[in-house]
Amino acid sequence: MIKGHELIEILKEVKKVSGNINVTIEDIQYDSRKIKKNSLFVAITGFKDDGHKYINDAIINGACAVISEREVEIKQEEILYIVVENSRKALSTVSDYFYESPSKNMKIVGVTGTNGKTTTTYLIKEIFQNAGLNAGVIGTLGIFVNGVLFPSERTTPESLELHKTFYEMRKNGIEYVSMEVSSHSLKLSRVDDISFEVGVFTNLTQDHLDFHPDFEDYYLSKRKLFSLSKKAAINADDFHGNRLMNEIKIPSISYAIENDADVKANNVKISEDGVSYDLIYRGEKININYQVPGKFSVYNSLAAISAALLLGIDLNTSAKAISKVKGVPGRFEPIKEGQNFSVIVDYAHTPDGLENVLNTIKSFAKGRIITVFGAGGDRDKTKRPKMGKIVSELSDYFIITSDNPRTEDPVKIIEDIEAGVDPAKSYEKIVDRREAIKKAIEIAQKDDVILIAGKGHENYQIIKDRIIPFDDREVAREFLKARGEK
Repeated sequence: MIKGHELIEILKEVKKVSGNINVTIEDIQYDSRKIKKNSLFVAITGFKDDGHKYINDAIINGACAVISEREVEIKQEEILYIVVENSRKALSTVSDYFYESPSKNMKIVGVTGTNGKTTTTYLIKEIFQNAGLNAGVIGTLGIFVNGVLFPSERTTPESLELHKTFYEMRKNGIEYVSMEVSSHSLKLSRVDDISFEVGVFTNLTQDHLDFHPDFEDYYLSKRKLFSLSKKAAINADDFHGNRLMNEIKIPSISYAIENDADVKANNVKISEDGVSYDLIYRGEKININYQVPGKFSVYNSLAAISAALLLGIDLNTSAKAISKVKGVPGRFEPIKEGQNFSVIVDYAHTPDGLENVLNTIKSFAKGRIITVFGAGGDRDKTKRPKMGKIVSELSDYFIITSDNPRTEDPVKIIEDIEAGVDPAKSYEKIVDRREAIKKAIEIAQKDDVILIAGKGHENYQIIKDRIIPFDDREVAREFLKARGEK
């Protein structure tokens, strides 16, 4: 519980206060439908709706206090009403205070970048656990606590959910957390009041330009994590990683395969069974084995080990943890039902992500590469032809299909992708994703590799305003079994 006058003391950029400053607040919400008696309602301007429209609904539902960034007429004089410059920042500040600043009593590693965030956070969690530490994960796959996975709507939850999650984690003995930190969360102040022990930068390639006005804004949003972190681990093979190292003012270590770095991978070997390399750090050498193939797997493991080093975890502990990991759901996940060809499901949904995965497959594929992919609706349209170009260059045959079309016409999305395709290449367009996967499995021959890209771990498809059950892995298994029974 907090008192109204405490709110006024902790909030920044307060523009106006009215009503009873002595109210006792027992809960915080930014959704008026969840308001109960003696709650604080924080009105946020969203992308699809505006919380300011629901202030009076919140009061009817029992709110005793309201924070907003625009003035709205409130007739009930007993309601504490605070107008601030930015209600998202206010929500973060108040949530941190309400839940007793839990992140300040934890070791939190934040991972940002375009690709590799999910896998890197899970590798860090495995290292923590191998070191005997109680650890949790927050990210795209959900919230992981004590072996149980809870769903989450966003890669990085809203600040209220984040601080509540940290509070619950602390109550359950979790002291170490690895979490994905999206550019959205950084720009929208969701993580402003989190104390990060280490910030990790994986890479930066084109994505989310539907949200960010330009690529520079995307980079600057990512950079913000390192103003909230005490230490940093940065990919020195990435152009923007090098820029970041020159701009931040906190202790950092670099990791790389190609360039000079504090943590260096030498003698890299990539096969269908995974990767191995010699890790060099301050004159010490240790062999790293990780059971997921691809150059990106080297980078992800280097990032995780670098973060662990900054937390005082030795290389042997990290190496043992990495060697035990067989993969992360929906990240280069093989689907095996006894067939004589390979099926791989991966979350790759950016030009760079597709290029990395397809180049990895190309390094071991004995037969054809058949790719099934699409692009999400209501998202960055400029990357669609680039995705088409990369897939057409690196696949022997491909099928362009739907991803999550959302409110867009899936046929139009496919046309946008097709604009970048080499017309001389062999491909087809099948709007129905289920039928596209079925066709790929039907035409596959011995030693071929099918890549089903874009959705990875997701078990749904968003079409218009409907969320329908759909899991690439389960659909693939269904058709593999049907093919095997013929």
